Amino acid sequence: MIRQFTQDDFDNIVSFMKDVKSTNFNRLFKTIIDSYQSQEKAASYALILKTNGNFLGFCGLFTLEDNTPMECYYFLRPEYLGNGYAIESLRKIFEYAFSELELDKIVAYIDQGNTRGWKVAERSGMKYMGNILRQDTNLKRKNSMFFLINKNDYCNQSQI
Repeated sequence: MIRQFTQDDFDNIVSFMKDVKSTNFNRLFKTIIDSYQSQEKAASYALILKTNGNFLGFCGLFTLEDNTPMECYYFLRPEYLGNGYAIESLRKIFEYAFSELELDKIVAYIDQGNTRGWKVAERSGMKYMGNILRQDTNLKRKNSMFFLINKNDYCNQSQI
């Protein structure tokens, strides 16, 4: 289940952040915080297991720069990896982005070493568009895999 965060999620988020060692998460968190003071948009949602209400992680969208497509993201607790939750959550994010936000496309930049991440992108319907040199939050340049899904491709996939 994907839903907005509530105050009851506070302990789950704090616990989750203590366990995360990813610089991507730090970049995302900074972007979400900065978006409150700018025109940039960010949307972050809690992922909850329907059967027992456990907190799985979160997913969402954020604006990279002015006039660029939104980037999708997800973070799951390690014990829930490999169960299809990331793919399911991204597909719901795409549905929301293309129907409610009326976006034309969504992108993802994934570290080359993140095999699980690029497999999730592909399995959720995104297309690998090649590698791109990007600057990370530490101002280091690194190669990232660039993925994209546009509204037409999403609509064609969801009719299957």
